[in-house]
Amino acid sequence: MYNLPAVMGCVKKKNGEVWIIETKGGESHGVDKNIDKQIANKFQAFKRYAEKHDLKWGFVRDKDNELYINNTEFVSDMSDEEWKPLSDVL
Repeated sequence: MYNLPAVMGCVKKKNGEVWIIETKGGESHGVDKNIDKQIANKFQAFKRYAEKHDLKWGFVRDKDNELYINNTEFVSDMSDEEWKPLSDVL
């Protein structure tokens, strides 16, 4: 199981693209594990900053031992289509 603390880091893809990633608590069997009460506000601030500076970015959360990324619209329900498998993006 992934137990991700809220951490910001960078990932460089083979094509040279650099992504800034922030990890948040995820979801296990439908139960939200996120403890950050400001997650939606942080998501919006991160999104504005990335757009202003033309950065690739995303919030990464785990759901039942799989990693997902979202950088479009924040929704806490990880079943929402905004959460994409990390392997599809990175």
